[in-house]
Amino acid sequence: MFRTLSSDNQTKKVTKLANEFNKATGNNVKIAWNGGYILNPELVGKLGLPESYIGSPLGLLVSDKKIVSPPLYNKAALLIYDNGKIDIKKANSNNGISVSRGKTRVNFTRENYNLISPGQEPCYYDLMFKKEEIITKNRVVIRLAGNVIKDIIKDREKVKIIPVGLTLSFPENKFPPGFDELEAEVDLKVGDIKNIVHAVEAGPLLVDNGAVAINMEDEGWTTMNSIHTQAARLDYTDMRGPKIAAGLDKEGNLLVLTVNGRIRESVGATHVDMAEIMVKLGAEKAMGFDPGGSSTLVVNNNALNISPYNKDYEKNNYSLPPEPRAVSNAIIGYTEKEI
Repeated sequence: MFRTLSSDNQTKKVTKLANEFNKATGNNVKIAWNGGYILNPELVGKLGLPESYIGSPLGLLVSDKKIVSPPLYNKAALLIYDNGKIDIKKANSNNGISVSRGKTRVNFTRENYNLISPGQEPCYYDLMFKKEEIITKNRVVIRLAGNVIKDIIKDREKVKIIPVGLTLSFPENKFPPGFDELEAEVDLKVGDIKNIVHAVEAGPLLVDNGAVAINMEDEGWTTMNSIHTQAARLDYTDMRGPKIAAGLDKEGNLLVLTVNGRIRESVGATHVDMAEIMVKLGAEKAMGFDPGGSSTLVVNNNALNISPYNKDYEKNNYSLPPEPRAVSNAIIGYTEKEI
């Protein structure tokens, strides 16, 4: 069986997430790897955001049927359905969303998505929006990070889009009751995200229909919002480094590939390299996950790849041992304990 795991209030290594799951459930984790992109401390500092944003997911994250974060671009996602089927495809929020808190629910239609000139209805913006600001005269704006209300903004002519989560915009006379509490969670429904128990959006999509299928522009990687939140922001197709990918063959079997990088023994791989290797391994579909120091593949409690990262690298960047970067979420495959 497969599922996603999320850390609570702090980032954790994949090995720790897997061990905690073992202890809490008694199940046996066979394989685990890091999930989607997150706002790590370095990125939060670069963007000038409060520390409370650290660990915020930068794409779709579903855990036990709950949408912890909606899709923010059009990037590839690993989807685990309620019937146990696994799929890989692009996920986005452009077909409408529903946001509720308590007994109040607001439906945002696809006609009110990424509007340059908002009308008299609630509208919403993801990180595919091409402008830096949205018009907010006589409107109230909510900024989400994942499913958490981070900012409530009133009395502004314009509001800047920050490269973190969805932005919701309401006419003043249609601001919903109960949505005025900072750090409160909301319940999210996304148009095309149905019958899914677990999911992680990461990307890029590497393989589709058995062929290399990389399209960074279509997925939103080349937008400024995406560039601002990627530590390896030039890592589109031609930059080598540590990489990790997962794929499915014709029979639905899972393939997971990791390549070391930024170390003496290996300069790493490009996205094209990863896609071509996955095709040779028989993948019909494949996608990448957060690369670089976050790349972690654990099999039977042993990390198989060598990380180029150490959290104390600023103290001595020559002699510290490698360690996986702490992450906010991971994918695990496990067997249930015998009863």
